Amino acid sequence: MAFRLIWMDMNLPTVPLADLHIKLLALDMDDTLLDKELRISPENQRALTAAEELGVQVVLASGRAPEGLNAFVRTLGMDRRPGYLIAYNGSLIVESHTGRVDWEIKLDRPMLTEIWDLADSLRQPIQTYSRQGVLASMDNPWSRRDSKITGMDWKLVDRAEFLCEARVKVLLPNDPAVLDQVEPRFKDLFKGRANMYRSKPYFFEIMHLEADKALALERIATRHGIRREEVMAIGDSWNDEGMLRWAGVGVAMANGAEEIRQLANWVTTRGHDEDGVAEAVDRFILKVPAGNG
Repeated sequence: MAFRLIWMDMNLPTVPLADLHIKLLALDMDDTLLDKELRISPENQRALTAAEELGVQVVLASGRAPEGLNAFVRTLGMDRRPGYLIAYNGSLIVESHTGRVDWEIKLDRPMLTEIWDLADSLRQPIQTYSRQGVLASMDNPWSRRDSKITGMDWKLVDRAEFLCEARVKVLLPNDPAVLDQVEPRFKDLFKGRANMYRSKPYFFEIMHLEADKALALERIATRHGIRREEVMAIGDSWNDEGMLRWAGVGVAMANGAEEIRQLANWVTTRGHDEDGVAEAVDRFILKVPAGNG
């Protein structure tokens, strides 16, 4: 029986697998492309290399800062050829081979002041990023964990330093149960003015309203004359929702959040620690018959 995609967006046609022609592949990093040791497995690297040999452009789309992606850029050889990184969950697009900022959007200082004041009243730590690394308003284990995972320095800052310039995004790091209590306060205050979601159970993110992986991916695709149905995106969490809905083929990881798996066109049978990305690339781009991947 021929496999056929069931498109979430009914404006797009149902396309037989054999007729799919993916030209742009967007990949979330943590819990998607990276294994539990935060490495790109040989099998995933094999699949991505084969996809690029077919002319597919690979884009890394992460909540990380560009500095937190550098090691993976080198692993994939993206520092030696034209390409793009979507960083800070869509607040920033950077050329992988030059480091040049292609596009950027930030929260302005008045909104940052509102965020700081509400967080301070709730005794809720907040963090942001700069070339100095992770900047946190209070010492907390979640910001320190972010620093360790991304390899970026960690720094405690006061109100003046936090608010001295526009920022790409602000995170509320805390125990998930605590975030369940404080998150509604921020959603009420910034509804319709900011893009907000949980990127991880212990991170609630606040970004510019136009900052989203989907919008960044659309910018890249449009620039290169790539149609939406020629784009594939793979992710696992709430910050991937936009790009999975926008892409012609939205793939959720087996280890992904339930809501993300429900909205995807297809869900891998293998998780991020079992080469789930390679499974999806083999199926939709390399067209490897099932059981031979």
